[in-house]
This record gives sequence, structure tokens and C-alpha cells, in this order.
Amino acid sequence: MRVSTLFLVTGLVLIVLGVAAITNPFATSLALTTFVGILFLIAGVVQAWLAFNDRDGAHRAWHALIALLNIVVGVWLMADPMSGTVSLAAVVGVLFLLMGALRLLLGLRLAGPRLRWMLVLSGAVSILIGVLIFSAFDQIATQILGLLLGIQLLADGVGLAALGFANRDS
Repeated sequence: MRVSTLFLVTGLVLIVLGVAAITNPFATSLALTTFVGILFLIAGVVQAWLAFNDRDGAHRAWHALIALLNIVVGVWLMADPMSGTVSLAAVVGVLFLLMGALRLLLGLRLAGPRLRWMLVLSGAVSILIGVLIFSAFDQIATQILGLLLGIQLLADGVGLAALGFANRDS
């Protein structure tokens, strides 16, 4: 299979998944929360294995504590994905605000004006998204993760499909 065909097929699959996620963001958010819970649980089990297999015991307590935290968070997210989704949405909102503020500050301090506007615009948009998340948090908390994932999948799919089409001609 040619690389261009692989890009094109992968892009089309991501576009379909993105559209599906956008059309049902609530179900996507719950599925995403459950998946994150599974990842935390796996990380906790691996960390517990490290704690029990630490030969010199120097880091055993830290491994055990991290294992316990990961397992508790993983089980909590899988047992109650609705409240986990709301908590993850709050984390995502805070990340948008913090990363936006950081990009905005970096853009304003950047010496070269050529790229300054891109950082300032990117930061401002991230801050705006963070503010929007928290301004209607009780209405959108259970859907924002699915919507953002859908948008990301759609953007990635369009990008890969474009690469596939571009590479077909060469």
C-alpha cells in the first residue's frame, strides 16, 4: 500500500470518527472518560508492580503512593464516568486558560513581530475557549470533551487526507 493511500484512508477514518464524536458529544465524553480511567488503572498496576519489584526499596513508598492514586482515580473514573467527565472538563477548562495566558504572555514578550501575532492570537483563542467552558459549565461540562475530541479528529483527518492527496501527485 502506498503511503499516500494510507494517509488518505486514515484521514477519512478520522473524519468519520470526528463527525460521529461531534454529533454525539455526550456519549463521546463518557467513552473518553472511561478510556482515561482505564489508562489510569493500567498505570497504577504498572506502578504497583514497580513498587513490589524495587530491589533496594529506595523508591518503594513513592511507587506505592503513585500506584494507589492512579488506581483510585482509574476506578473512580470508570465507576462514575459522569462525575469524572465533569471533573475532566474542569481540568480541560483550566488548561485552556493557563496555556492561553502563557502563549499570550510569550507573544507579547516576543521580540520579533513576525510571529508575535500568531502567539497572541493563539493565546487569546485559548483563553476565550476556557472562559466559554466556565461561563456555561453546568450546561456543557458533560459534552465539551467529546466536542473537542471530535473537532481534533476532524482536523487531523482533514490534514492527513490533504497529505494523502498531495502525495498522490508526486
